[in-house]
Amino acid sequence: MPSTRHRRVTRWANIFIVVTVALGGMVCATDSSSACPAWPVCYANQVGPVIQAGWLENPVIEFVHRAISFAALVLLGVSGWMGRRHADPRVRILPWVALLCAIGSAVFGMMIILFTLPLGLSLLDLAFALIAMVLIAVTDAALRPGAARFAPSRPRPLLLSRLAAGALGVLIVMHLLGSIVAGTTADGVASFTRCLSWPLWEVHDIDRFPALQVLRIALAVTAIVLIVLVVLVAQRRGVGRLPAGLAAGLLVLELALGILITNAGLAPTQTNGIDATIAVTYSAVAVGIMWALAWVLGESLGAARPQSR
Repeated sequence: MPSTRHRRVTRWANIFIVVTVALGGMVCATDSSSACPAWPVCYANQVGPVIQAGWLENPVIEFVHRAISFAALVLLGVSGWMGRRHADPRVRILPWVALLCAIGSAVFGMMIILFTLPLGLSLLDLAFALIAMVLIAVTDAALRPGAARFAPSRPRPLLLSRLAAGALGVLIVMHLLGSIVAGTTADGVASFTRCLSWPLWEVHDIDRFPALQVLRIALAVTAIVLIVLVVLVAQRRGVGRLPAGLAAGLLVLELALGILITNAGLAPTQTNGIDATIAVTYSAVAVGIMWALAWVLGESLGAARPQSR
């Protein structure tokens, strides 16, 4: 059985990683990455950020993001070390893979600050961060009190696992496409579309590649269908009900915010004319949906399927 300390470390690693990813979305939505032009300090002659009000180009957001991400790396490493002899391969392996992905994302994040990062590496940065979040959430679920011990021959509720994994895969591709189709505003700032968020159900002149924009909308529709199925199957099987319900609630909120943004209209300006608070919330909710689905995946992988009589 895992120690209480091991469970706590992994739980905090899970929390810090999801906060790191959410803060990354906030940094993107507020164009705050360049507000701390040096690395790892904020300025060449000063460690900490200059305190300022408002969301946009706020160095405090970028600096806190760096601090939380560093703490997450430490916690991932400690979780992996403490679980190195655990019987469950998820606990032995996944924290290390998550740590490698998180390190890769951190290195690319540093390069974004110091250099101009090519699109391909920017996509890897985002993909690594999302994969790390999913893997440590699955590990955390495996260590929760009452989680079933790993047994290769034990039957699992495969349908729920496949639906949750499929929804996560679709969402990762959808978010990566956001970075690909994002254009540049009249102010020379990259479009808000590059930030973690759902598409706004329209093809926008601000962005590029209309065909890929349509594909992104189709992926969003697919994700909605899969999330609904996840909720239905979780309720029927009695596995992952809480995170499935959380994913559904966050999805409704994300769609409502999308309608609000669309009705207000976009503009070729910073954050595409979206109110900064709404833009930050829209990005954070998108992260929460993925984290909740990862939680469902972890619980379904650790649950036994009822034996037929």
